[in-house]
Amino acid sequence: MNLVESIIILVSLVILINGAQFLEPNCGISISTSRSRPRVAGGQVADMFANPWMAYVYSSKSACGGSLITNRFVLTAAHCLHYEYTIVVLGEFDLSSPTDCSVRGCMPYAIRVPVDQQIAHPRYVHHTRDDIALIRLARSVQYTNYIKPICLLTNLNPLNTLRYLTVTGWGLTQNGRPSHILKTHTLQQRDRLYCARRFNFRVDMSHICAESNNSKSCKGDSGSPVSAPLNLGGTTPRTVQFGIMSTIGRGCNSVEVYTNVMHYMGWIREVVRRGGYQRPQYPIRSPTSYYYSPFYG
Repeated sequence: MNLVESIIILVSLVILINGAQFLEPNCGISISTSRSRPRVAGGQVADMFANPWMAYVYSSKSACGGSLITNRFVLTAAHCLHYEYTIVVLGEFDLSSPTDCSVRGCMPYAIRVPVDQQIAHPRYVHHTRDDIALIRLARSVQYTNYIKPICLLTNLNPLNTLRYLTVTGWGLTQNGRPSHILKTHTLQQRDRLYCARRFNFRVDMSHICAESNNSKSCKGDSGSPVSAPLNLGGTTPRTVQFGIMSTIGRGCNSVEVYTNVMHYMGWIREVVRRGGYQRPQYPIRSPTSYYYSPFYG
């Protein structure tokens, strides 16, 4: 990339950011100030206080990541839905411990919220396309320093100006075991044609092609957010979600295809505006009928 191209991209990004509008105004800001994250196999340990929008979505059939986008809705992958009793855990970091602490302090206990609607994109059939879903919580959650929504841009799309993205989740590590600690992976965007040739299927504007040189996103990261920090005119950068971890690839690959959230913003806004569907898709049972978490003995 030459100097002229770099200047054009920078100016374009500044123009986009100055006119940004969000699905949820109070979004994308955490209390974290740490910039150093120790490396571990399969990624980096996430800053405990840096991702208050992370959601852990589980049922008796699956466990996935997700992101809180309003006080009532969680964004995830459609292939994570099984239309049975499901719980969303918010304010979580270490799935193996009821209390999460660091040298900077402790987080309050995570909260468990039942789900009353699971809404897959109407065109979803297979994970290679339209692999996006919204989960409506059975009740609204109160925002705190440890539970906040991630930003979704509703009027602008600076995705093509971003070189690096981050995926965050509790996915399998490179040794094939699940991580009970929240991790992050740095991704570099690649041309969609690169992924199309790599995986031999059509990759279009509904996808993001990205590559990781130092770590691999694996099964279990499914539904987790792909994001980037943007300086939106204030003193603190905001974290904006651009993608969702899907299952396109061959296990733990350095190159993956992700669902492009920006492509589906019209659908997301409409579902949130309606408050979901009019009726739940399955009966709601007592929250005591299932136990959190798979890492507890």
